[in-house]
Amino acid sequence: MLKKSLMFALVGCLALTGLTGCQQQKDPGPDYADDEAMEIIADGIEARSDLVDKDEADGKDAFTMKTLKSYVEAELEVDEKLRTRVFEDSQMQESVLAYINTLDDALKVIESNSVTSAEFYDAWDKVYDKRTSLLKLFVDEYGLSVGEKHQEVFDEMIANGAAATKKSQIDEALETLMSSVTFEKQNDGYGLITYVAIVENTTGVDFGNVSMTLGLYDADGVRAQDAYLSTTSWPAGEKVKFETISEVDAVETRVAIDYYEVAE
Repeated sequence: MLKKSLMFALVGCLALTGLTGCQQQKDPGPDYADDEAMEIIADGIEARSDLVDKDEADGKDAFTMKTLKSYVEAELEVDEKLRTRVFEDSQMQESVLAYINTLDDALKVIESNSVTSAEFYDAWDKVYDKRTSLLKLFVDEYGLSVGEKHQEVFDEMIANGAAATKKSQIDEALETLMSSVTFEKQNDGYGLITYVAIVENTTGVDFGNVSMTLGLYDADGVRAQDAYLSTTSWPAGEKVKFETISEVDAVETRVAIDYYEVAE
């Protein structure tokens, strides 16, 4: 009986595997999106661009809330599938999700502002800068490309992304530098206090005009007054003396960058 049972088991196994033997089918593993993600991102960009081209050909105003929303939604509809996909490269996944979030953010800007308001343009430009910075990253790191028909528009986006990325890096470097500065207090004995700091430009960037606000905070953490700091020239490696006078005897100071120019 034992031999007969083994024979039936062997025959069944051979029938199921096409005479290749009793082998357990291997688990193919997760369906990673890494090799598809850039193609999907490109498809979304092209779908959006095609809709813009169609509206322009039809004589539609491409800069109304309705049309802008339709452009973002056209791209988001393509990219949406990547939101729940699994990636082998966690950094790629993080960047792709960040890109999809910029499309979500664009819709929020459209829904919460008038297209003719200054607030709209400011918010829209910030989202566009972040979006194009990520596209530049995709080109550099993952070989993102689009079809020839869309290349000119895509090149403009990548150029903006490069500029936005550079500006973001300079912003971060300058903010990091100034956040570490300690201002010394010099009391003149008549109720006026001079705040002084000598700061070396270690950012590697040559600056022209730089304007900053020095927040003066009391013991309760309340900003009691704003003072202002500036220089008209600050080359890389050069030390500049920042100085301002106030009646406030601050317990803490915080610097905010208001404006800067990168020297030619």
